[in-house]
Amino acid sequence: MNSLATNLQSVRATINAAAARAGRDPSEVTLIAVSKTREPSEIAAAAAAGATEFGENYVQELLAKQKELDGIHWHFIGHLQRNKVRFILPFCAMIHVVDSVRLAQEIDHRAKQLDRVQPVLLQVDLAGEETKFGCPEDLVEELAQELANLPNVDWQGLMTIPPLAGNSEQSRPYFIRLRELRDKLRERFPDQPLAHLSMGMSMDYEVAIEEGATLVRIGTAIFGPRH
Repeated sequence: MNSLATNLQSVRATINAAAARAGRDPSEVTLIAVSKTREPSEIAAAAAAGATEFGENYVQELLAKQKELDGIHWHFIGHLQRNKVRFILPFCAMIHVVDSVRLAQEIDHRAKQLDRVQPVLLQVDLAGEETKFGCPEDLVEELAQELANLPNVDWQGLMTIPPLAGNSEQSRPYFIRLRELRDKLRERFPDQPLAHLSMGMSMDYEVAIEEGATLVRIGTAIFGPRH
């Protein structure tokens, strides 16, 4: 078994163990292999080893890879400018990074043109870091109201990126806050199931799963260090 397949198997085993500790069904957790800066051949190898969901951060990179690779569910997980929405919408399984009303409206507009409903997540900035994107917590309800009303947008939950930490436990409070925020939004918008919490990366995905993550975004633990 090659190292990439071994890494993927190890990550899946870790996901299963973290879910078991939390009393959760491992099938509730979807692994997204973060493939930014990775070669199409690496992505193809990961797909051959069983990965089906891949996350990309940059529109141009995603467009180039999408032309070379078939049968992959692409997730957009990087900052998205409104003028780039039209390029990725035709083939993007989920957009994790909706952080403004104007971006939500653009996605709805472009999805309507394609006669489709686009799955999205609302990205929340829980840390208030200037270098991070995401909707400030005090504006989340306003954006949530917009997402709930847009006919060509399927708002499926929340996403966050905690501050870079020295250990995984430092991320736990942010994951708890995102879950609690999701629960409040479910009460506020009872017609929205909000099934998904996209949180947790290579360093802290076990903790994220313990706190309710349904989508974990794993790059280095699968592909190894970036070159």
